[in-house]
Amino acid sequence: MENSPNRAQQAFINALLLLMKEKSYNQISVSELSEIAQYDRRTYYRYFSSRDDILYSYCAILLAEMAGDMSKTQLTPQSGFLLYFEFWNRNREFLKLLDKQNLLYFLGEKQDQLLYQHVGRKVHEDLPPELKDVSEFSRFAYYFTLGGLWQMLILWIRDGMTQSPEQLTSYALSIFAEMQKMVSLS
Repeated sequence: MENSPNRAQQAFINALLLLMKEKSYNQISVSELSEIAQYDRRTYYRYFSSRDDILYSYCAILLAEMAGDMSKTQLTPQSGFLLYFEFWNRNREFLKLLDKQNLLYFLGEKQDQLLYQHVGRKVHEDLPPELKDVSEFSRFAYYFTLGGLWQMLILWIRDGMTQSPEQLTSYALSIFAEMQKMVSLS
């Protein structure tokens, strides 16, 4: 599935998200998904091999939306961080659902490739097709920045999501500024 799921795929995504609100992720069956989506099991298996595939597809769709947001502006650290936090603020219910199901790790583990494919390459068309093909320094910088943003997002979720995207952006920029000062002193 590229960025736009077909009707059946969207029905299974919606069914999974609905069921995740009601019961444990691990207890959701293909039969339940098929019943709520109003498609048979064959259709399910035509597009997905597991619940994780559905969740991964939905994450890819969300990050393609983020790419769309980011491609509309000249990205700077400030605008990039702000767009990242604004995006997740708009999708806070999905983050809460992942947290409730103890599935934040799922997005955390997938986001490096998903962000590179659906955000990085769309915003910076000159990037190589695969993250593994960028320079070693660029890969380390990417993971360093992504790890910091992800951990800030986790803290924001666990602290009740009270800070605004602007406040989170200010914190991220201040952290980088403080780090630069520390490096200059050594």
